[in-house]
Amino acid sequence: MAEKTVSADSGSTFRTLRNLWPYMWPADRADLRARVVWATVLLVVAKLTLVAGPYFFKWATDALAGDSKSPPPLPAFLLAPVMLVVAYNAVRLVQLGFNQLRDALFARVGQHAVRRLAFRTFVHMHE
Repeated sequence: MAEKTVSADSGSTFRTLRNLWPYMWPADRADLRARVVWATVLLVVAKLTLVAGPYFFKWATDALAGDSKSPPPLPAFLLAPVMLVVAYNAVRLVQLGFNQLRDALFARVGQHAVRRLAFRTFVHMHE
């Protein structure tokens, strides 16, 4: 007999998400819901800094090439190529920091979900 396979097209991903949602957004734990919100905010900020980072390399390359067109919002001291490379690295570090903060905030939510699922599995096995 052929083994049944599950594809993403069949909607199983959304069904799984719907089944796990109460563990990731527990109705009785406002502190964990706040952690999920803050982790999502930090994820968005980290991605925005990740997207902004390569622009510093572009501006550094333009400054080295002698391009007279420079972005107007940058102060004069940032137009130096060395400062732009330093700024890129600073943005990269900030992005990594936001990722670490996100993981630290979300760890408690994940551990709570694992504990609840393990308990439900244990109870189910002994019934």
